[in-house]
Amino acid sequence: MNAGGESPTSPAVRAREAGVLVTERLTMRPARDPDFAAENAALVALAQALTGPDESFLQFLAELALVLCHAESSGVSVLRAPDEGGPCFDWVAAAGLCRPSRHATFPFEDSASGITVTLNAPQLFSYPRKHFSYLSTSRPDIVEGLVVVIPAGEGAHGTLWVASHSEDKQFDREDCRVLDSLARFASAALSLRQSRRQAEVEAEQTHRAGRALEQSDARREEFISMLGHELRNPMSPIENAIAIAKRSVAADEVAVRALTIAQRQMRQLRTLVDDLLDAARVRQGKLALKRSHTSLNEVVFDALTGVQHHIDARRHTLVLKGVETKTFVFADHVRLSQLIGNLVSNAAKYTPTGGRIEVAVHSRASELADDVEPTAENRVVTITVRDNGVGIDADVLPKVFELFAQGPSASNARAEGGLGIGLALVKRIVDLHDGSIEIVSEGANKGTLVTLRLPILSRKPDRVAQVETLEAPPTRLLLVDDNPDALAALGMLLELDGHEVRTASSGADALEITREFVPEVALVDIGMPGIDGFQLAHMLRARAEFDSTLLVALTGYGSESDKSRALAAGFDFHLTKPLSLDKFRNVLSRRAGRTIGGLL
Repeated sequence: MNAGGESPTSPAVRAREAGVLVTERLTMRPARDPDFAAENAALVALAQALTGPDESFLQFLAELALVLCHAESSGVSVLRAPDEGGPCFDWVAAAGLCRPSRHATFPFEDSASGITVTLNAPQLFSYPRKHFSYLSTSRPDIVEGLVVVIPAGEGAHGTLWVASHSEDKQFDREDCRVLDSLARFASAALSLRQSRRQAEVEAEQTHRAGRALEQSDARREEFISMLGHELRNPMSPIENAIAIAKRSVAADEVAVRALTIAQRQMRQLRTLVDDLLDAARVRQGKLALKRSHTSLNEVVFDALTGVQHHIDARRHTLVLKGVETKTFVFADHVRLSQLIGNLVSNAAKYTPTGGRIEVAVHSRASELADDVEPTAENRVVTITVRDNGVGIDADVLPKVFELFAQGPSASNARAEGGLGIGLALVKRIVDLHDGSIEIVSEGANKGTLVTLRLPILSRKPDRVAQVETLEAPPTRLLLVDDNPDALAALGMLLELDGHEVRTASSGADALEITREFVPEVALVDIGMPGIDGFQLAHMLRARAEFDSTLLVALTGYGSESDKSRALAAGFDFHLTKPLSLDKFRNVLSRRAGRTIGGLL
């Protein structure tokens, strides 16, 4: 055995001695800058490809790897145990110059994929054809190959790899990170699909198999929720970096316009991610309302403002009726605005260019005195959204409120964007407001009428609370996050605001920094490896000099249990990713008096 625990005759040792296995070169090369926006968009597209067969999904995975790593070839090799002989790999997907080799089979032993699975870590190979016999007929020659494992529990589904055919392209650590991220996503997706297929077969045979199917559905929702939170993580550094750039080039109109476009696309990506999270909340019954006395006029205005770009892009005529009278409701302002926005967005999407969309509001608000609370009979507010678009077929209507249902045409919906979540979310929001929704269409090309009836009318509130906006004084800040890009971008923005900022990439780093630096406010990411945010909070609170430090938890999850656990660990506030700078600045501005009650 050598120092690394490998047998002198192992395939890895032989490949290393032959100068073919050169993984150590990755650590010596400078890494290119990450492109999180492209990576996020690719993961969203990959999530949408889950509905297709495995072969199509894996081929799409290979094509994404080719693009994101700027490679010349890519592929997926699936590990298989044949009836006779040893394990082997099926080359089930390939893109780029190696595409003609798709569907080839090669042995596990003495192969680049076999070595990578055995070592269970990404590996870099240089001119592998001169060492591995199964590549002897492959054309063109492979200069470099980067291979990562697609994990499957304790084993492996196979490998994902990219290759270059010229010395001009060398892979680096960023390529390795992107490829590993895609492989982990594929692992979760393939495991999910396999468990779902197995559960469906068993469900046809026994009652216990029905329970297995429910567990599979739960894993799917957990996966969707996990995906949404993972996609959220890079959003803050991207948005913060764009904000820094806009402030730096404020005098350059062309640059500002370009950065404004980037901000708009980030908002669109955030909408897709929020849809994924809302889908998980709907399926798990965790979607809740935050009711307050609010203006229905402002709710409608916010909804239409959010989808105005859809209407303008298609040159639709929007007609708004029934908002001449100031109307107050007791409802969740954000969710009600989301509900109306989804309905108008759907109308715009399924109405040909130059169509007509009418939004009408009817209530008995004008009949009520300001100080009179509506009775059960006159509390109903009716909102209708009518369009002259493509309509909905009768056989599709009963299914429009199902999650991921897309109609009238799924292919058209994919062309327009969206995940088929909107109407399912609308139905849930209506139910939570104790209302009803009705969708009527006389058929193809005859338009659609959606009618909402919500018992939410309220008397005019006595007083609308005014929130004082304070400017945060210069503050000593400690930012703790294992995402270096998020740290750098947020740190720069807060320094531009005049704060003294220290950053730590782990709990251990934070403890070292705080030996000499006691922050007034510490923003701590909960989900760090090693010493996590909860443990760090306990350790800091045990030190007397941190009695007056404000601890703010940052997490990708915002459930009540997460907030309660943060409070128990010693945190003062709880913020969710992507971080809202406005909320954090509000915490800073009110730090001295601790005037913000409870957790955010």
